[in-house]
Amino acid sequence: MTSAQGALPALYVLIALFCIPPILSLRACLRRAGRVRERGGLAVWPIVGVAISGGTLAFNLGVVGLAAVAINAGGAELGRIHALSLGLSWLCFWIWFFVIVAFRRRRRNAVY
Repeated sequence: MTSAQGALPALYVLIALFCIPPILSLRACLRRAGRVRERGGLAVWPIVGVAISGGTLAFNLGVVGLAAVAINAGGAELGRIHALSLGLSWLCFWIWFFVIVAFRRRRRNAVY
C-alpha cells in the first residue's frame, strides 16, 4: 500500500507534466484565434492548435485519473500510455512556445 505522503507528490508531478502544457497552449491558441477573427481572418491554424490542445488535455486528464485510481489501489507503474501522454504534452509545449514567440505583438519604441 502506498502512503499518502508519497502518492500525492507523485500525482502532483503527473498533473504538472501532463496538464499544464496543454492548458497553456489552449489559452494561447484561443487568444490568437480571437485576435485573428477581430482582424477579419479565418484563424484556421489557431483552431487546429485549440483542437490538438483540447484533445491532449482530455486524454491527459484521463491518464491522470487512471493513475490516481492505480495509486489509490496500491501502486502504479509508468507505462507506454504515460510516455504517450508526456509526448503529447511536449507537443503542446512547443505549440504554446511557437504561438507566443511567432505571434507576439510588435511594440513601438516610444520616447517618454
